[in-house]
Amino acid sequence: MKKLVLFFAAVLLTAISSNLYAQNTGETPTPGSSWAYSVMDNGNTYTWSVTVGDLVTDAGVDAVLSSTSGAAITIAWASTVTIGDWYYVHVVEDDGSCTNEKVLPVQITASQFYLSILASPTNTGCYDGPVAVTLDGNTPKYNHGTATVSYDVTPHGMGTATDYSFDIAELFAPTAGLSSDATVTSGNGTVIGGTVTVTNANAVTLQFIITNATLYDNSTDPNGTAADFNQKITHSGGINSHGLTDNGTGPADANTNVARPHTTTIGTN
Repeated sequence: MKKLVLFFAAVLLTAISSNLYAQNTGETPTPGSSWAYSVMDNGNTYTWSVTVGDLVTDAGVDAVLSSTSGAAITIAWASTVTIGDWYYVHVVEDDGSCTNEKVLPVQITASQFYLSILASPTNTGCYDGPVAVTLDGNTPKYNHGTATVSYDVTPHGMGTATDYSFDIAELFAPTAGLSSDATVTSGNGTVIGGTVTVTNANAVTLQFIITNATLYDNSTDPNGTAADFNQKITHSGGINSHGLTDNGTGPADANTNVARPHTTTIGTN
């Protein structure tokens, strides 16, 4: 029994270690990301460099340094670096009479960052208010008005990233007569021109106020189904503050069906 407990403990520790290692950091950067590197500033001169595969081959454009001097720099890893390859970040400290060097091994890893989107609270909804009925001559006209729907977007694998952004696209079925206005109603984010920018690492709720501009009558909506529609929201281009791109894991889209009871045209005998 004791051996069994120890075995499961070892498995658990291995899983935890693997999970921690999987988080992208400056030691495990993803292609296209940028990370800060630093040593304690002793008031001396510091010289930075990066090599690839060994301690002497210059990494070139694979690693772009914000500066080769100072106690703290940023390295932008090229989007073309290969996952699994090893690089070495060097810093040489010079106090004017003696030098010292430290080297940090860095392995390029796949992005652990991704976004998921879900309709909130469900994928069905109604219009915001009752149908507005007016007369056009003697013909009743039906204005269904607006419908409000929401979606929760959740980031995963943020690691030490402090913010993120993503693009949203919208598709209506049917495609005519429908338009929407999007806002962030929960979380620290804004929507500008189809791009959502979030200023922290928390989830956000996107709210869409959808206007149905089509007026129906008993001829165009005899079955009470003409005002039904589906809204599909797709996210793409997710990126966090380190430059890690969304790897596409998790739901990439969500949709909501908006409908009223299917009231048919009044019949007579």
